[in-house]
Amino acid sequence: MDSGCDRMDFIVLASGSKGNATILKHGERRYLVDAGISLRMMQSRLSIKNDRLDRLDGIFVTHEHTDHISFLVALVNKFHCPVYLTEGTKRNLSRVIRENLKEDDYRVIGFDEPLLLEDFAVMAFPTYHDALEPCGYKFAVGGKTLVYMTDTGYFPDDRIDAIRNADAYILEANHDPEMLLESDRPWLLKRRILDDQGHLSNADSAFLALNLAGDRTRLIMLAHLSQECNTPEKALETYYGVFAEQGVSPGQYRIICALQNEPMEIVSL
Repeated sequence: MDSGCDRMDFIVLASGSKGNATILKHGERRYLVDAGISLRMMQSRLSIKNDRLDRLDGIFVTHEHTDHISFLVALVNKFHCPVYLTEGTKRNLSRVIRENLKEDDYRVIGFDEPLLLEDFAVMAFPTYHDALEPCGYKFAVGGKTLVYMTDTGYFPDDRIDAIRNADAYILEANHDPEMLLESDRPWLLKRRILDDQGHLSNADSAFLALNLAGDRTRLIMLAHLSQECNTPEKALETYYGVFAEQGVSPGQYRIICALQNEPMEIVSL
């Protein structure tokens, strides 16, 4: 990824319940959102895009579930970079992680408190999931913004203005409710996913996207799709249907699906 000083590039390397990782680049700096896949897998997927990861300047953690932090210790020890996370996420990290990271590895951030890393601005905001103080992130540089939000059962109206009209959204579209209910998953798991502290369905995601997107919005990338209870085709079909019902042309935005086992294209803002 070749990024100018007034530009931000990003690539989703993996998205889903088996591991999550997204790389952001601004100038020479590189940041990671969630550490759910190994460095070897990251390098393998970056090589497909003729790129590699030689430095990390920070890791932003959304919450403490294993598909988001499995390789946190290995990456911090390799790149000697700070970990940005909420106080609740820090407190709820596994004992193994706490024993293998030092206190000065952490940078605790609060909701709605802008963090400025030179000219790279970051703001954490609350998400609603069965974790301890989970968050999403708004990244901004050179007048361009990216909002990253997965693993949330809903998103309240009074929070929308703070992240409205971004240039790009990485937004959860986890499941199709009918596929979920017809699946062989235990009822308790189905109820957890459908709960307000669970995951956004395709339709819920589409309605949220309609409320968030604005004149500047170019890209909506659907993320954290269930491999068992969703498909990219089903997610896109639902999005297009919801948009059409609300009188919005889906062609107004580029809508694509992030995948679990393949890297996405590099996006430049």
